[in-house]
Amino acid sequence: MERIGVLLMGLVAVSIAPACEGAVPGSPAPAEAPGDTLSLEQCLQVALSNSNQVSIAEGDVVKAELGVKDAWSEFLPEVNLSGGYDLTDRFNRLEWSQNHYSLSLGAAVSPFNGGRNFINTAKSRETVSAAEQSRRLTIINLILDVMSRYYDLLEASQILELRKESLEQKRTHLAFAEAQFELGLVPRSDVLKAEVAVLSGSIDSLEADGNLLLAEAELNDVMGIGLDHATKIRPVTVVKEGPPPLDDCLNEAFENRPELLQQESNLEVRRYNVRLAEIERWPKLTLSGSYNAYVDRFLFDGLPVNRTNWEDNTDWRVGIGLSFPVFDGGIARRSVRAARIDLQESELDYSDWKKQVDLEVKSARLSLVTALKRIDLTEKEVESAQESYDAALGRYRTGVAPITEVIDAAVALSDSKVGNTSAIYDYLLRGARLRQAMGRMPYEVPGRNP
Repeated sequence: MERIGVLLMGLVAVSIAPACEGAVPGSPAPAEAPGDTLSLEQCLQVALSNSNQVSIAEGDVVKAELGVKDAWSEFLPEVNLSGGYDLTDRFNRLEWSQNHYSLSLGAAVSPFNGGRNFINTAKSRETVSAAEQSRRLTIINLILDVMSRYYDLLEASQILELRKESLEQKRTHLAFAEAQFELGLVPRSDVLKAEVAVLSGSIDSLEADGNLLLAEAELNDVMGIGLDHATKIRPVTVVKEGPPPLDDCLNEAFENRPELLQQESNLEVRRYNVRLAEIERWPKLTLSGSYNAYVDRFLFDGLPVNRTNWEDNTDWRVGIGLSFPVFDGGIARRSVRAARIDLQESELDYSDWKKQVDLEVKSARLSLVTALKRIDLTEKEVESAQESYDAALGRYRTGVAPITEVIDAAVALSDSKVGNTSAIYDYLLRGARLRQAMGRMPYEVPGRNP
């Protein structure tokens, strides 16, 4: 690893209006923006806490877990308390008697119904796994989005400083050209060219300032806070590091990518659906039992309850049943066919996802290698442009070179510095995208990495 020689500029402070100012009546108030200077990790924590998509994904996991409990509940007895009051053609007078009302307490259980309960339980577990991977994918995408906006803001801040520095440099050139013109050492055209350069630099600074404001709003937006909140972020230290070997990247991606894991869970769900559809065509063996207590009879037979009236007013039943499907209009057969088609489609989707993951990893790794080389190239360009500018300025001061040579050299120097800044932040983002392509968290946020 090799450290880049400087700590990147990027301390950004934006003074803007309070959060609730200008809010739409009846709409939810934007989340309160943190007042302190935030690190990347803190911005990620704010975004994860405020994200509606993360909340939805976490809710989907909870619902899937409830589905597992529902599946297990099929093995438990069902207890019902039922009652009613009836009038008939024989007993049509309102009176409190056993002829009119009924009240009973019953329990029933079906411990086996051909294996459907076991299959549904296993299927619900796979649904939980799919929901968990969906939540993980949502968090990964949000983290990558926040990192991209964070780096954009740091880059915009540094580029603004470079443009201001270049503008001051051009104003110095203008002042020097005016002094030289007053002494009769340069023509009026040098002053005009220097004025054009200052105007061009002012436009560049204005554009950079607008890009900074836009980057600030985009970071606020992805963090889930008001666009007009004050936001302060910290600079980052860049460490140049090459990517892992391609085979390692691919193996890790195939093991950890949430999209693939989610597809694998979906495949299992489809397989269970096929088995459930096939069971409908098989003979059905069921075991069941129930126990009923007729509470209303106890009221007439007398309380307290004794052994005699308890046996007279309760009953139980245990049964075993076997049924053979004979004809259902082909519904079961078509259900099996549809389930198998769903399974085949899921297998094709999984195959396509594997190809896509393979391509994404290779592309992300190549991009990171290219970004590293681009940093080296732009550093040399800055060094070369600095030497050219110093030489051109020296020649102009001695009257050897025209002002245009100095202006062109200054523009080249400013552009090379901007290019180097963009290359550095592009490298940081490409590194995060490679980690995402490998199925890792682009940035480890304590307590929020599922």
